[in-house]
Amino acid sequence: MLCLYNRHTFILSSVEKQQIWSTVEKLLIDNQVEVREHAAAVLAGLMKGGDEDLARDFRDRAYLKANNLQRKRKQRNLSSGHSIASIHGAVLALTASVLSAPYDMPSWLPEHVTILARFAGEPTPVKSTVTKAVAEFRRTHADTWNVQKNSFTEEQLEVLADTSSSSSYFA
Repeated sequence: MLCLYNRHTFILSSVEKQQIWSTVEKLLIDNQVEVREHAAAVLAGLMKGGDEDLARDFRDRAYLKANNLQRKRKQRNLSSGHSIASIHGAVLALTASVLSAPYDMPSWLPEHVTILARFAGEPTPVKSTVTKAVAEFRRTHADTWNVQKNSFTEEQLEVLADTSSSSSYFA
């Protein structure tokens, strides 16, 4: 899908591009974990080389959905009633956003990686997705972290530290 999109991006209409994004985005809540994870990887690729307006729209919606899920969890202090697939889909959307900016620190990235890290307490497969994504974020930003960490607030850095310290050597 990604190869098709990238090869034909110049001849696809904006409606066709939107349909491709929507189709892949719907797969984020598929019943099979592997399908959801592959859809997130495709979306990360689309965000890297695709239409910036579509990428920004997707990023903003992913952040809002994840933020709403977090708020509902805090209010009830219980399960929000959402299925694991829908929670995992929201986390995978954030993961796609975070992994679409390796080595760079766009202004939106600190908030996205922080809210992603807040899902570390969820059951598997959400927890393992968060752990892997935060580890990949740390790996790709390690070389310039001394400068890039200034983009984060103290609270955001604490959330990231909590996520990293809880990860297992074998995760």
